[in-house]
Amino acid sequence: MIFSKKTYIVYTLSLLSAILFSYFFLDRTIALYFIHNRETYEALGDFISMFGESHWYIGSAILGSVFFKYIKQNTLYKERFLFLLYVNIFSGLISLFSKFIFARIRPWGLRDDGDAYGFLLFQNFDMGIVEKFKFHLLTVAEAPTTYSSFPSGHTTTLFALFTYFVILFPKYIYLWLTLAVVCASARLLDSDHFLSDIFAGIIIGTLSTMFIYSKMKDKIEKVY
Repeated sequence: MIFSKKTYIVYTLSLLSAILFSYFFLDRTIALYFIHNRETYEALGDFISMFGESHWYIGSAILGSVFFKYIKQNTLYKERFLFLLYVNIFSGLISLFSKFIFARIRPWGLRDDGDAYGFLLFQNFDMGIVEKFKFHLLTVAEAPTTYSSFPSGHTTTLFALFTYFVILFPKYIYLWLTLAVVCASARLLDSDHFLSDIFAGIIIGTLSTMFIYSKMKDKIEKVY
């Protein structure tokens, strides 16, 4: 399931275009709708979002790899659980690093008629480079959760899992896609992310998993 370079370029550019379009034309409107209807959607969004927390899958991957290495020895299954572990850690680290660099304020900045919107990375250009870096660092350090909207970490995890399951069980691709989209959409319901954050999470989750797959392909594919 290694695609051509052209396929990856088209895929990435399409999602980057979706991010830009969403940022300028959709993000505010969608976020404000769910903010104004928090009583209706927030609890549901919080519940569904639990399925996008990576610790469930990291823990399962560690237990599975240990089980199939030491208790019921099976090299193929051990490698597949290690694959699950690596894609979660790798995609998660990229997501965390991106959150720090971009430092986008969450939709919370629009609550109570607020107007805080955008990326800290692309603000304060009137400052010198050193001053801008210090301001960026201090602002993120003081409110790390507030300035961590882009990309969506839950979506990164969900689409890393989506890609993982499509690689191993391609027959059920539409089931995996439906689950990933539904769970990722919950980040809009609980007003924790913008739509463009979700698109960014999709890019990181899928491409990082394909990168790990390219390194482990021979170990995780069953030989008949």
